[in-house]
Amino acid sequence: MRLIIDTDIGTDVDDLWTLAMLPGLANVSLEAVTVVYGDTELRARLASVALLAMGIEAPVYRGCEHMWAGHEGRHVDGLADANYASGDAVDVLIERAAINPGSLDIVAIGPLTNIATAVLRDPGFASNVRHLTLMGGEFTRGWPEHNFSSDAAATEIVLRSGMSMTIMPLNQTLRVMIDQADTQRIAEAHPLGALMADQAQRFWTWLATRTPFARGTSSAAHDPAALLMLFEPSLFTFTPMTIDALESGDFDGRIRGIADESSLINVVTDMDALSVHDAFLRVLGCA
Repeated sequence: MRLIIDTDIGTDVDDLWTLAMLPGLANVSLEAVTVVYGDTELRARLASVALLAMGIEAPVYRGCEHMWAGHEGRHVDGLADANYASGDAVDVLIERAAINPGSLDIVAIGPLTNIATAVLRDPGFASNVRHLTLMGGEFTRGWPEHNFSSDAAATEIVLRSGMSMTIMPLNQTLRVMIDQADTQRIAEAHPLGALMADQAQRFWTWLATRTPFARGTSSAAHDPAALLMLFEPSLFTFTPMTIDALESGDFDGRIRGIADESSLINVVTDMDALSVHDAFLRVLGCA
């Protein structure tokens, strides 16, 4: 599989968890990591540190900045000296998709600014991509999920692009929680284990100050579930849907899905949550 991961790696540890899965996945050619949202220079350095520690040589490219919120980069050794590739992430997405059209998968686990910009910049981009996997949206409570709402205009462009895509929504990923016992197992098994445990605890502490139900001891494997879906689809249930804005007026990223067998958009509507949790740990090398 030719793969690009488009990420807002930083505050939430789940982007780091996702990159950490790559050595445990078979038959993957990671062509690039593109970063999006806020301080993309810092995010590019974070991704570069992670890839270097795992011996992965794929280039990292800065993308669209748009806006920022969080506490990226604290207590990450080697950050100041980390290098990333020159060039624009959007151009890289367009160029790589045009090589052998229909063979490139993109996993977008941040706001969709880079993907939308590629759609607007190149009329052939949407059809050149084999499949787009998204972590975003929320289908049961009407919540403004972060990735879709952070750049709602970009989300609307991507959803209307005609691209073949699958959405891993928040209402499903919240069913797969990673806790302190899990991070201890990961720390003992993975080259990035200590960093992931540290960054998880920092995120959980931060999250507890901002989310009433967060206890500071766990968080959801949002982005890892999206990547895992590509490799173990039997753990998930998919429903083709047409996606509409939840309410009329200016689109704010809140969505609803209407079952539609002719749609090119599949939505994860169920999963074997325990098996997804265990598969995530297994891919990271935890027995």
